[in-house]
Amino acid sequence: METALQRAARSRDAAARTASSRVSWCVLLSAMVLLAGCSTAESETAGRDIASDTTARIDGESAGVNDTALATDTAIADVAFAASDTSRTARLSRRVARPDSVRALYVNAWASGSRSRMENLIRIADETEINAMIIDIKESDTFLSYSETKIPLALEIGAHTRPATKWLPALIDTLNAHGIFSIARIVVFKDRMLAEKKPELAIRHANGSVWKDNKGGPWVNPYDKRVWDYNIAIAKEALDMGFGELQWDYVRFPDVTNSARAVMRYPGSDSVSRADNIRNFIAYSKEQLAEYNVPVTADIFGLVTHLEGDVEIGQHMEKIVSVADAVLPMVYPSHYAAGLYGFAKPIANPYQIVRLAITDAVERANFVRDSTGKPVGEVMPWLEAMSIRGATYGAAELRAQIQGTYDAGAKSWALWNPGSKFAEFEGALRPASGGPSAIERSGWTKPDWELPRSRLSKVILNRERAARVADSLSRAGTTAPAATTPTTP
Repeated sequence: METALQRAARSRDAAARTASSRVSWCVLLSAMVLLAGCSTAESETAGRDIASDTTARIDGESAGVNDTALATDTAIADVAFAASDTSRTARLSRRVARPDSVRALYVNAWASGSRSRMENLIRIADETEINAMIIDIKESDTFLSYSETKIPLALEIGAHTRPATKWLPALIDTLNAHGIFSIARIVVFKDRMLAEKKPELAIRHANGSVWKDNKGGPWVNPYDKRVWDYNIAIAKEALDMGFGELQWDYVRFPDVTNSARAVMRYPGSDSVSRADNIRNFIAYSKEQLAEYNVPVTADIFGLVTHLEGDVEIGQHMEKIVSVADAVLPMVYPSHYAAGLYGFAKPIANPYQIVRLAITDAVERANFVRDSTGKPVGEVMPWLEAMSIRGATYGAAELRAQIQGTYDAGAKSWALWNPGSKFAEFEGALRPASGGPSAIERSGWTKPDWELPRSRLSKVILNRERAARVADSLSRAGTTAPAATTPTTP
């Protein structure tokens, strides 16, 4: 017989879920968190960088709960009772299945620890097409978002000493009860405190010291298996809480100038290329996490979908898509330089930039699939839900990016706002019950624009050119010369 929890997880009825959102949140916190205690926290969380970091201050708040909610709704009480089984087996059994089309919000650690913030974000998912949340587990300063870790290295360096949330497992149960897919985000190689506390794990300078970036921060050595295993241990703790997917961020080498790169040293690299090392890490992590039967995904720079090679950071499109279950290009229009894709001001063309970048990614992924006969990762872009660099983005600009994603052949996406604040973008989201979004109802329509294939990646254009030559020679009865296109995995 289907349990109340299963019914709640399966249901996507907007009205029912909206009515129960506040109740179920209070019930689960009452049942599972109250005894553990709650705290008020205020700190900073850093947004990812392509050229520079975006930062946002997030205010946590006291997580008081209403005990009278326990008797408010029988079905929700059943959910709380089912969720009270905190065994690993029970948590894994409660995971929501990955949606065919993932539509996710980014939730930073401090937002995940705030009751009011999570009530609002869950409300958005209840009322709109949003069906997933990507939640910080470890950020680039090394701190874990939770305190209850049993990882010796994390305890040794103090990674557990600034927890942003005291109820993360209960939050996952709440998301499951709302049918919201949960994704754990872990920053890998930009790990300041680990590199400071354990300099033997850091990238080295040619003079023998610990190398530091232009902000004075050290990075850990992407070649060091001890770093790999540390992050995989964190992933296991997150997945034991019931997360349905693991996402690696900063799974790359530092983005620096050639002169800075010249003095960087990587003990243990053994002549393995950057791109092969990143691919090997992702493949190794999948092997180590296989028992969880969850997707293992990777965030990549937006330019990785367009440029040849590894963009000097170890992210090579064909290599990564061959091992990750999904790749998430950060195709923020604000981060493309003037002239990219033929636009003097890319930020003013959100639909066109996203459509071109994701077309690049989808076609390159399909080539790997077709040429190797092996499955490849899904292309799922991070879209820009923020206003920076002099441009104001709102519902219209976000809906344009979503449409560009679909028109490029992808079906999943995630929204990036470093503060996890999405109020001005809700109008771009379609209702959970179906139909157009508020911005579409107000008259917005998709751009009437024909994609110019000449602007796509040289990788694609070179392959098409080689295919045309081969076809022409075949028709003439001549053997084509070997194609000089970038290597595939």
